[in-house]
Amino acid sequence: MDRREEIIQLCRILSLAYGDSQTKETAEEIKRGSIDWERLVEVANLNLLTPALYAVLRDHDLLDLLDDNQLTGFLSEVYELNRRRNEDILLQLQDIESTLDEEGISALFLKGSAVVSENLYPDIGMRMMNDIDIMIAQEQFERALKLLKKSGYEEFGRDLGRWHHHTPRMAKEGFPAALEPHFRIVSDPEIEYVPYSKNTSIPSSNPSFERSYVLKPTWHLYHAFLHTSIVDQNHKKWRLGLRYLYDFVLLAKAYSERVEWNGLYELARRYGHERVLEDFLYSAEELFGLKTPIKTNRFRGWIHLKKSLWQSTLQTDTGIFKLYRAYTELDDIYSYKALKSFYGLKSKIEYPWALLRYIFYHIRKHLF
Repeated sequence: MDRREEIIQLCRILSLAYGDSQTKETAEEIKRGSIDWERLVEVANLNLLTPALYAVLRDHDLLDLLDDNQLTGFLSEVYELNRRRNEDILLQLQDIESTLDEEGISALFLKGSAVVSENLYPDIGMRMMNDIDIMIAQEQFERALKLLKKSGYEEFGRDLGRWHHHTPRMAKEGFPAALEPHFRIVSDPEIEYVPYSKNTSIPSSNPSFERSYVLKPTWHLYHAFLHTSIVDQNHKKWRLGLRYLYDFVLLAKAYSERVEWNGLYELARRYGHERVLEDFLYSAEELFGLKTPIKTNRFRGWIHLKKSLWQSTLQTDTGIFKLYRAYTELDDIYSYKALKSFYGLKSKIEYPWALLRYIFYHIRKHLF
């Protein structure tokens, strides 16, 4: 179902978190009844942005304009549950730091762990967290795991293999979030662009975490971009990744002048991702009004944003969605490795014929 209008409206409301310039216009839009709140909240739910939506509406005195107690009650309840959970996660991070400090081991807080511990959002209840991501230096990793297990953490879920970037998830009774201890930033060792070193990290600014570290502002933003656009392949697959895009915007606003934008672009350029970064920043500007000194190819960015908004309308049980997947996942679906498994190929000499067969197979299956 087409939710493009609601996506744009949600982004416009969320942008009020770092400026009041559009508050009056948003209030008028609400009064006119031009927002379908059921559809808009559905978009917020799908992108884990409902607590942020509530906090922004509350802080700009817009809740009373909704004139729907059931809606405001739902938004309030989701926000309160998330706020309490994040406060419990802060206690869990303190417990983790204390446990590791028994042997002088320091953790690097990543992603949401860094956001809540550094208080980078306007409100602790705004950001939803799936789990706790921390990184530990490789030479200390095994000792850290033993300490965590001794303190009550138990692994659960499948074994992710030695090439994955973190161990199986861990849980400890009495704490809300699963823990993912990382020994690399990302899973692919060929794109390990964020080393855990004094060049990339700094001690936490929060007195409650004086023995832990976070990435420097520029590296934090680069990791946020890298994770959603490259590792999760949102750019390649034309997905907005709205939650992560908003996360990037709020981080950029929180860090402000501490961000070295030229350094961020150089990191992307060094590894061949400058066009992806430009498209990412174009979407951040168009949807959330983020201004940066990085020049973007606006036509290419416009095309990518249009494709991403279109992708958000696709239903997974349709033929057009299957064709979209086939096109955007060429490397995964049509690679020699994939067809070797599908057809039982014995050598690469058989690959061209197998590729042709597979293409016709998809055309016949999805179009006829």
